[in-house]
Amino acid sequence: MSRDTRSRRRRAAATLAALAATASLSACSEVEPVEKEHYSPAAISPVKGEKDLISVTLTREGADRIEIATGAVGRRTGHKTIPYAALLYEKDGSAFVYTNPQGLTYVRAHIEIDRVAGDRVLLHDGPPVGTKVVTTGAPQVHGAELEYGEY
Repeated sequence: MSRDTRSRRRRAAATLAALAATASLSACSEVEPVEKEHYSPAAISPVKGEKDLISVTLTREGADRIEIATGAVGRRTGHKTIPYAALLYEKDGSAFVYTNPQGLTYVRAHIEIDRVAGDRVLLHDGPPVGTKVVTTGAPQVHGAELEYGEY
């Protein structure tokens, strides 16, 4: 192999290395910058006048990320009902839902189940008819409560 050929190959290899380094550096600029040192998509606070109740308030971004959605407590055959998707259980087997009293604020409400009928849960006791309950994102709200609260 001639000296000229080796020189061209070295220059080609150096050019490729420089291009690869430039491409990897430009990829770094696509990473979202940290705007806040201690950003949290949720905040907790005690519910006024309610012992041992904590409200979880999500940021708009937090709510969008988990695609939070709600349904409503209804009434069927003499029972209050909730969407099955709203149902959560404690370690001890007791059941609860997260209500949505306003905006992006969510509060745990204990329920007593009579039975499950398809995609609805019939209740012996629970929030009033018309109360909004979380149907999509409830496990994430629960995680936020456990992560940030001392419930």
